Amino acid sequence: MDCFYKVLNEKQHEQSLINEYNFDHPDAFDMDLLLEVLLKLKEGRKVEVPVYNFITHAREINTKTMYGANVIIFEGILVFHSLEILKLLDMKIFVDTDPDIRLARRLKRDISQRGRDLNGVLKQYLNMVKPSYANYIAPTMAHADIIVPRGGENKVAIHLIVQHVHTQLQLRGFKLREALANSYNDQPRPESLHLLPATPQIKGLHTFIRCKNTSRDEFIFYSKRLIRLVIEYALSLFPFKATTVETPQGVLYEGKRMATRKICGVSILRAGETMEQAICDVCKDIRIGKILIQTNKETEEPELYYLRLPKDIREYKVILMDATVATGAAAMMAIRVLLDHDVKEENIILASLLMAEIGVHSIAYAFPKVKIVTSAIDPEINDRFYVIPGIGNFGDRYFGTEPSDIFN
Repeated sequence: MDCFYKVLNEKQHEQSLINEYNFDHPDAFDMDLLLEVLLKLKEGRKVEVPVYNFITHAREINTKTMYGANVIIFEGILVFHSLEILKLLDMKIFVDTDPDIRLARRLKRDISQRGRDLNGVLKQYLNMVKPSYANYIAPTMAHADIIVPRGGENKVAIHLIVQHVHTQLQLRGFKLREALANSYNDQPRPESLHLLPATPQIKGLHTFIRCKNTSRDEFIFYSKRLIRLVIEYALSLFPFKATTVETPQGVLYEGKRMATRKICGVSILRAGETMEQAICDVCKDIRIGKILIQTNKETEEPELYYLRLPKDIREYKVILMDATVATGAAAMMAIRVLLDHDVKEENIILASLLMAEIGVHSIAYAFPKVKIVTSAIDPEINDRFYVIPGIGNFGDRYFGTEPSDIFN
């Protein structure tokens, strides 16, 4: 909540420098911006959170990017003061701490981290912090679902809270991949799917990369050939316009030219990175972004770890690349990230070597305007969310890392 202090005017800034501005009053916070950010986070959307500098008493130029999550923890001493914010909270916890401990913590924080002196901190505490607690914070204890005495030392209370959160996640369908794997049985394939023709060449390339006895060198060679075909096919789906050129023989030729020059690729690491060279080979000076999404070992759900995108990506047609798609959970998260950066859904093409039937349906249902391009579709996935019959762990086989137990 400390991120949402209001921007101070000149008079207020002067008061803050001599510890006479009340940062512990509800009016010190930009509640409208705070409510807007919380609403977006709860909807799973990207937000830009302001960064407040407690030494200069001003907001920093740069903001902190945050994304919605299954669990969002919002902390602040005046959280319960706003009725609008209270309505957004699924679980309200009041941490009750001894006044002497609160004072000791404030002294340590303000002196060591915020450049204050002892007399200034005590003056502010006695004149503003303590009265504000009595008037605006303590009364809101009545809104709490749980009151935790002794804060972080109360291990029993923390354990009960964690257990309750786990229970609620299960009740609300937290297991996304499991839910996707059991959906869309026997449904017709979506119109947004663009499958490469199953020519003998395509079948032959798949034979090489699917065979467990194929050496790594051959696996890389034939994968690159197939990737190039997928990328070329994806590019053909972008709009083209008629154009006329003159041949060396002086004859006019009626041809086509791509209607847009703003195309970028975004790879879902790590397997999607193997497709970057192909798009660079066919699109001169193309810009490349990267998204790292990994599976949580405990929950087996996708989590966003890293993001690097062109700043003006909203103006681009985007080819999103991942070597294989099983349930579609990671690809859906990546598409959601692109949408959060104002990329239009119809400007996204998802390109992959191999997809499971369920992954195609899941992505098409969630994002019907996203075009899906792949060279093959396999009928099912196993209990480990591997595509069956599949090609194994594409990343391990391509990069030569330790193979998973799927080969054992």
